[in-house]
Amino acid sequence: MLSVVSAHSTPGLTDICYTKDGNHFITCGQDGDIHVFETKTDQVEHIRCADQCHCLAVHEYHLFVGTNRNELEVRSFPHGDSLPSLVHFTQPVSALCLSSSSLFIGTRDFKVVMMNLNDDSNKMKYFDGHQAPILALNVYEEKRWLATSCCDGSVRVFNIDKQTLVKQFNVITKSNDIETASSLVKIDWDKTDHMLAIPVKNMVQFYESEKWTRKKTYENDSIDEVINLVSFSPCRTLFIISYVNGQLSIINRLTFDICMNYSSKDAVCSLAWNPIESNRFTCSTMAGEYAHVDISEYLAKPTSTPSDKDEAEMEEKTSDNIDDDSESVSNDVDPTTTTTDDKELIPKWFERASSMIVETKPVELQESFQSTSTSKYLESRFLLWNNIGAITCYSEQIQISFHDVSYHHSITIDNKTDKYSIGDLSLSAIVLASSQTGKCLCILYQSWDSNMREWTINTENNDKIELVSLCEDFIAIGTSQRLIRLMSLSGIQQRIIRLQGPLVSMSSYQNQLWIIHHSTQGLPKEQAMSYVLLNIENDHYQTGSLPLIPKTKLIWMGFSDSGKCYYLEKSGHLSMLRHTKGNELEPLLISNLKQEAEKNNLGSYWLLGINDFNGKFQLRVIELRGQSFPDLVPWPLVSIISLPLALYQIDTEKSQLESDYLKIKLFNNSTDDEEFSNNERQCLIKMFASSCKSNREYRAFEICQLMDSIALQLAVRYATKSGKISLAQKITDELIEQKKDQEQEEKLIQRSSSPPPARPPTSIPSSKSSSSSSISIVSSAFEEIKQTRPKVITPTGPFSNPFRKKVITIPENETSTTDELSKWKPSVNKSRLPASNKTTTITTATIQSDINVETITENEDNSLNTKRKIDESENNDEEIGKNKRNKLQQFACNR
Repeated sequence: MLSVVSAHSTPGLTDICYTKDGNHFITCGQDGDIHVFETKTDQVEHIRCADQCHCLAVHEYHLFVGTNRNELEVRSFPHGDSLPSLVHFTQPVSALCLSSSSLFIGTRDFKVVMMNLNDDSNKMKYFDGHQAPILALNVYEEKRWLATSCCDGSVRVFNIDKQTLVKQFNVITKSNDIETASSLVKIDWDKTDHMLAIPVKNMVQFYESEKWTRKKTYENDSIDEVINLVSFSPCRTLFIISYVNGQLSIINRLTFDICMNYSSKDAVCSLAWNPIESNRFTCSTMAGEYAHVDISEYLAKPTSTPSDKDEAEMEEKTSDNIDDDSESVSNDVDPTTTTTDDKELIPKWFERASSMIVETKPVELQESFQSTSTSKYLESRFLLWNNIGAITCYSEQIQISFHDVSYHHSITIDNKTDKYSIGDLSLSAIVLASSQTGKCLCILYQSWDSNMREWTINTENNDKIELVSLCEDFIAIGTSQRLIRLMSLSGIQQRIIRLQGPLVSMSSYQNQLWIIHHSTQGLPKEQAMSYVLLNIENDHYQTGSLPLIPKTKLIWMGFSDSGKCYYLEKSGHLSMLRHTKGNELEPLLISNLKQEAEKNNLGSYWLLGINDFNGKFQLRVIELRGQSFPDLVPWPLVSIISLPLALYQIDTEKSQLESDYLKIKLFNNSTDDEEFSNNERQCLIKMFASSCKSNREYRAFEICQLMDSIALQLAVRYATKSGKISLAQKITDELIEQKKDQEQEEKLIQRSSSPPPARPPTSIPSSKSSSSSSISIVSSAFEEIKQTRPKVITPTGPFSNPFRKKVITIPENETSTTDELSKWKPSVNKSRLPASNKTTTITTATIQSDINVETITENEDNSLNTKRKIDESENNDEEIGKNKRNKLQQFACNR
């Protein structure tokens, strides 16, 4: 029996550590007290810290304590005076590990952080990838490795300097919190053989660090209890393991012989070695007690190398416990005892080939997830958050709350036996499902039939429900057998869709269903996914591959408010699937949420929805500061943010204007309204003006190719008044050449298709003179040119959008054709305005835009010298205009 001594009044997790000089050992417990003991006299000093203390570490004259206050508390040592806290979290600190001057912190909000205590800047390094609370931390300082155990069922090894994941072992039991975990999984390093020891159920697995394969396994067949911790002695000849039933075993590292067994009423939860006396350690129990153990008598016994018989028995024992997929199994004999004759028997090329085979391991596929739901390992979490409401899951109940309370009151459902873990919410129904029991519940809370508002269905043949989604008239259930079962809201089974790979996520919009699944095994540390877009109402099926950033995962997918498909990766890249004219989906990168969050000094954004109407791109998010998921209490606040597109040099004026233009083109459902046309013209004119100011005339000409006739007139006027005469002439000449070519093509098409219509006889009034008759002929020819003028050819890609103009008609008696010819200038190409035989059209937006451009130029030309230059340019325009009028009159006479 362990000779335990009571230290804390409240039972629970108790932590213990030694000072560097070994003169004191310190304990903390669930009563919120810290006890400082002198090693020789056991004289104690009490320090009141908080309501609960979970873990502690001591460094020189400072105590670091993880409490229930969601922060890392700092106390002076040995008096315990309160000092300013170093870092705050959203959940309590669950694990601490001190190595040299580096402090490693593990929290219950899935974070692992490293702080350099000698650096006053308090810069932190993050080790990401955890999906549940952190159980334990351990550092191998020589190799610069950090090992972590997590409630998500995995043990991870990180490179401290590079902050990269080296290896992940999915070997421990999953749990949703530390209190409900079957084991504390406190791991340790065997620094003699460079192996990692992991307690797995009732055995300890040893993984060598070269290829990260399991080398040997320790198991006591007489004990079926779970192991809490493993710890190697400083002398590197023994290791200690503790079981949850209170048994403590001291075991020889080489022979796996049990040197001594101790027992106690409660499980040993923490252990610390005396840095001065290496043959002595102190442990603490779940009852708030501590005990000293001396192992000097076991160190005095000679440890002989095992005989050949023992080697054979040990090799047979370890080989039985190792999985079939492991590359090789070796016994527990020290590698230095291997003879050189055995090495010579194995060729070097075979060793290289075998090492390459070992490195080729299957890629871990991403698990299925529901968008806008928090981690399934949390005890209290969000099952769903959408525009209608939120579904929250507590330990024994589920609550459905609506954002608009006047639409429907909150609904509470008992969850003791059904264990619902998946859900979805729409305007007419609620769907809940359980992956454990295979039960699916549908509640039609807006049904007119009061007798049938709920119905359930159970899966069969070991088929597990992974995802559910609610359409307007359908329910989609995704199962583990790669099936999508479609049902009506009343429960009528309609069709069963098969997928090519395991399901990843699923979302719906109206009667459209978007499914993402694994297509094949990807490259190392990468995912290969495909999507299926199904329009149930129109019976339209579309599929394709989903591009992802290397070494990332999918964390959100869904529809925007306008029905476009978006998906978000863990790296922060937000992408969209755009419908092309060929009814295909083009993946486009939109923005990077992670970079924008770092600019605003935030941890990340929790994406809820996207609004992309009327050229706007707004995101509904929850701001996260130092956490991975939002908390249920207090209720999180939703923020609306507007992000720029992921363009290069987005801080410059050029990129910002390009971003605004792309938003107008990408995020507009209708391109026929006048507001869209005005916004597009305004943005293009700004881009044109910016290019002119920076003397990029070729770029300005390319921008003109995206303009319509109204915007082109403004561009020509701006170029003329800005002194870009060659650019204005280039735009005008190119347009005239395009008109001639298109006019000839249209004539050829008309002649080949149908004979030209007969012209009616024309009579010249006798009262008119010959000069007036010639002017009327010129004017009629000019009107014919304007009527047959084709539109500017714009690219047929995503930027070809028609325009509808609101026009104001002016009778012919107010303006004559002769006045138009006399006022025509190349700087204002009025011939591009659409005209009829007896009316002239003037666009309202053109008048307003002309006023704006003239106002801008008048504000810029304030000096007298600039005004003189403008007058000279206008005189040149008049001379050019005369030449143009002569050419037009000659062209009309020839016709």
